[in-house]
Amino acid sequence: MGKVVTGIKAGVVSGAIYGIILAPFVCLELILFKEEFMSMIIASLPPEITAEQAFNFALIFGIFLAFIVGIILGLIFGIIYGWAYEKIPGRKSIIKGIVFGLILWLIFSVLLGLGNLQYSVTYYVYGLGVGLIEYLIFGVFLGFFYHRFTPKIVS
Repeated sequence: MGKVVTGIKAGVVSGAIYGIILAPFVCLELILFKEEFMSMIIASLPPEITAEQAFNFALIFGIFLAFIVGIILGLIFGIIYGWAYEKIPGRKSIIKGIVFGLILWLIFSVLLGLGNLQYSVTYYVYGLGVGLIEYLIFGVFLGFFYHRFTPKIVS
């Protein structure tokens, strides 16, 4: 099995970078799909808070949340990547990271994203495209840093 500690290190660094990259996408998503988000917000708000106030809060808070979630998911996915490293197809860690990113995309964007169809097909398709980009970037960074943090054997 791969090195879990190396996976943790690579996952946290990759997750932080992923969170920084994800933040503008979250902002763009909130702006592009404002009507869908507003309808969800209106359905769950107490009467003393307006939907516009809640949306503006989500717009600001979403950026910070993306960074925190990136680190947490990076830690979790780094553990899994380090543990399953030898079983992931590919010879180099970056290729293994890309494969791992594609697996994450299939699980989280394609399968779990099907729940977004209740809001709109456009939102689901947007999520597929952006998710693919995000998880591929995360996979590349995860593979790169895993290789970088792997102790070199000196003979």
